Amino acid sequence: MISNQSTQEVRTRASIVEVVSDYVTLKKAGQNYSGLCPFHSEKTPSFTVNEEKGVFYCFGCQAGGDVFKFLMLYDGLTFPESIERLAERYGIAIEVSQSGGGRRGDLFRLNEQASEVFHALLMDPSHGSRARAYLKRRGVDESLWARFRLGFAPRGDVLAGRFRREGVALSEVAEAGLVVEKSPGNYRDRFFDRIIFPIAEPGGKITGFGGRVIDDGKPKYLNSPETPLFHKGAQVYGLRQARDGIRANDRVVVVEGYLDVLALAQFDTTHAVATLGTALTADHLRLLGRYTRNVTALFDGDAAGRNAAARSFEVFQQAGLWGHAAFLPEGSDPDTFVRTQGKAALDRVLEDAVPIVDFYLNWLRARHGTDLGGKSRLANEVSRMLAKVTNPLDRELLARRSSDLLGIREESLRRHAATADAGASTGARGRQQGTADRWSLGEDRAESALVALMLRFPSVVRTLRKEPMDKLVTEKWREVIQRILADPEPGGEVAVGGLTEGLPAEFASEISALVLRGQEIAEEERDRMTADCLFFLQRRYLKRLEQELRRAIRVAEETRDDEVKKERMRQWQEVVQRERRLERTRPSL
Repeated sequence: MISNQSTQEVRTRASIVEVVSDYVTLKKAGQNYSGLCPFHSEKTPSFTVNEEKGVFYCFGCQAGGDVFKFLMLYDGLTFPESIERLAERYGIAIEVSQSGGGRRGDLFRLNEQASEVFHALLMDPSHGSRARAYLKRRGVDESLWARFRLGFAPRGDVLAGRFRREGVALSEVAEAGLVVEKSPGNYRDRFFDRIIFPIAEPGGKITGFGGRVIDDGKPKYLNSPETPLFHKGAQVYGLRQARDGIRANDRVVVVEGYLDVLALAQFDTTHAVATLGTALTADHLRLLGRYTRNVTALFDGDAAGRNAAARSFEVFQQAGLWGHAAFLPEGSDPDTFVRTQGKAALDRVLEDAVPIVDFYLNWLRARHGTDLGGKSRLANEVSRMLAKVTNPLDRELLARRSSDLLGIREESLRRHAATADAGASTGARGRQQGTADRWSLGEDRAESALVALMLRFPSVVRTLRKEPMDKLVTEKWREVIQRILADPEPGGEVAVGGLTEGLPAEFASEISALVLRGQEIAEEERDRMTADCLFFLQRRYLKRLEQELRRAIRVAEETRDDEVKKERMRQWQEVVQRERRLERTRPSL
C-alpha cells in the first residue's frame, strides 16, 4: 500500500491542468479551464477544470473528481496505479509497503516480461515463421501485430526455462497463469504452439493472455486461468486499443473473438472489443459503461445467435444499460464477414441494430404466441424481469415498452411484478435499492448547498463547527461534512483533494460539481444561504424527533406503561417548544 504521506505529496505537486491537458485541449475561462469532455461525445465544451481546488467536472455526463480520478477514468487505472503514474511524472519517490498491492505489481511485471518474449518470438525470423505465415493467411495486417502486441508461444517450455534461468520462483510464475505444475516441482508452459493475444487493462497493464492454435489442435482457444489479475468474465480484449475510438464514436461494438477485433480494427472499425470467447456478462457491460452508454452486441443471425441476444437483455438490465443487438447473416462471423463483404456491409449491419429490449419482447412473443395462454406466459415472463429491475425509471420504461409491444396493460404487468417482487428476492432488492437511494444525486439540497458554501467560504466551516451537524445531516452527507469540518488546510481553506477518497464514483462527481458551482455564490449571499440551510436542517431534525416521540407515546399507551408515557410526553413538549422558537428565528426571504 502507498503511504498517506506519499499520496498527499503527489496530490499537492501534481497539476491537474497539466495532466488533463495531455488528453484535452483546455482554454482559460475565468477561474477555470474548459474543453470538450473526453468521457463523452460533445460539440460544445461542458468539461471544466479548476487548478486551485484540483478538481474536474463535466456538466454533460457528470464525470468528476480529482487528478487521480481523472487518470482512473481515462486510462482505467486503479487508485494506487494513478498515484504511481503521477509520482513517476513528477519525480516523486513514493513509499510502498510489501502487501497485496506489491504482489499484484510482481504479477504484472511477469506478464509484461512474458508478453515481450512472445512478441519477440513472433518476429524472430526462424522461430516465428509458422506463426507469421498463419497470421498472413488469416489476412491480419502486419501493422496490427505491434499495435495489439501479438505474440507466439512455440513448443519447448520457453517461459519456464527463461524464468528458471533468471532465478524467478516458478511458483510465482504459475500464480500469474503462465506455467502449470504438472508434478511437484515440474513446471511446463501453459501456452505452446499458439498465437498469443495479450489481454490488458484499459491503462495498458497486461492481466492475462489468450492463445489460438496454429494447426487443428484442441482446444482451439486457451485463456489464462483465473488469477489475482485475470477474471475472464469481467475483462474484454482490445479495450486499450479501442478506448479512443469508443469515445470518438460514443459507442462500442462487442464481438466474441480476438480475430474478430483485429479484422474490424483493420477495416477501420476502431471501437470494437471482444468477450474472450464467452457469453456477455454484466461485469463486461459495467466495464464498457465507463466509456459509453451505447453498447451494440454483434450476434450471428442463426437461431443460437438470436437466442443468445434474447438472453443478453437480462444481462444488460443487470448492468443498468439498454443496448442494441445487430445480426450478421446466418453462418457468418465478424472476421470473415468484413473481409469478404467489406466495411460498408458491416456498417449497414450495425446501422440496422435494434434496441435489445424490442428484440427481447418480440422474441418472447414469437416464443409464447399471442393467444390467451401465450399472453399469460408473456405477462409472467415480463413481470419476472420487471421484478429484477431495481432502477424505478428503468422499470417504468420497461413496463411501458412491454405494454406497447405485447398488448398487455401496464397495470397488469405491474401487479404481476409486485407479486413476483414479494418473494425471496424482496430483501436483496430492497438492500440494493437502499444503497442506490443513499447515493442518488439531486436529493438533500440543503446539505449539498452547505457543502458548496463550505468549499467556497472558510468562514462557513468555522460557523458550522458550532452546530451538531452529525444529528442534522443525512447519512449520505455525514462523512463528507465530517471530513470538511475536521481537516482544514492552513488559513481555513478546505483540502478538496482527499475529500472524495473512498466515496462512490457518482457521489465523488457530485462533490466536484459543488466545488465549481460554489464559485457562483456571491459573498453577500453567503450568510443568508447558510442560515437558510441550517434552518431547514434544524427544522427537519426536530420534526423527525417529534414523530419518533409520538410513536413512542403510542407504544407506551398500548403497553400501559404510564411512567414511560409521562417521560415521552415531557420530551415531546420540549421538542414542540424548540420548534416554535426555531420558527420565530426563521430567516427572512
